[in-house]
Amino acid sequence: MSDIDLNKSSKACSPCNLECEKINKRMNDRKFSKIKTKEVPHILKVFNF
Repeated sequence: MSDIDLNKSSKACSPCNLECEKINKRMNDRKFSKIKTKEVPHILKVFNF
């Protein structure tokens, strides 16, 4: 077993990092206050589950 504490990691794993990039792209550099309530489920959809 490794002794790596993922809560203190400065880098995300590759799949998580890709999902974060997708979320950033969906937000289009908008502030949270400018996002419509109807958009939230689409923006926060992760891993296409």
